[in-house]
Amino acid sequence: MKACPGTCNNAWRLAEAQQATDDTRHDIPVTWGQPVHCPRCTHRAHTQLAELPELIVAIGLEALHGTAPKNTGTIGRVHIPAWPGQAARMMTDHIVGGLLELEDDIRELRSLNARTGHGSEGRNVTAAVRFLTAHLDWALTEHPAAGEIHDRLSANPAAQITTWHRAAQRFTRRDARLEHHRVPCPRCELLTLYRADGDDYIECRNINCQLLLTPGEYHDHTHQLAGEHRMATV
Repeated sequence: MKACPGTCNNAWRLAEAQQATDDTRHDIPVTWGQPVHCPRCTHRAHTQLAELPELIVAIGLEALHGTAPKNTGTIGRVHIPAWPGQAARMMTDHIVGGLLELEDDIRELRSLNARTGHGSEGRNVTAAVRFLTAHLDWALTEHPAAGEIHDRLSANPAAQITTWHRAAQRFTRRDARLEHHRVPCPRCELLTLYRADGDDYIECRNINCQLLLTPGEYHDHTHQLAGEHRMATV
């Protein structure tokens, strides 16, 4: 039995790495894969995949309204769309291209017929999501990257779906209401710890970290930081 590669085990993996480095013991439980991903991560991948078509439409609405170009100043100009709607178009191309690439990848791995036709973007997205939904359980267990730890660079199909879904939610401002915990993340040391309504964990929103902390672990972390601050001011 192997640990689930999803974000559910971020805190456990961090603690395991710390223990391997300096023998610091921990009691963080591991979430086991069944057989690779845990049921919660499998369910989340299916849910997020099903929501992507509507999110892509919402991104497209941003393109219709456009984004005013920035004509003055230099700081951050590289991040400003050069023409109205460019940011939405780039986000759509990124997600749709990723979906079609993942479909092609699975078709090749499973020796299935190549994707045919070049219809409208909406039809391509609908067909890709329908195909991926039918093959997602296979992809989360048998895909060569199914066991890769989830992060934004992972080829794990579940990690890719989560990355696209999260990017679309942020672009369309559909994130759950977040409570910002204004202390540095224990892993990346950035002020990126948030907790969304209904979540059991506090999450680092740094895409390169994505650490998960239980409320108890966060409490211990803040007490440790407070102690270090007191020692530094003595």
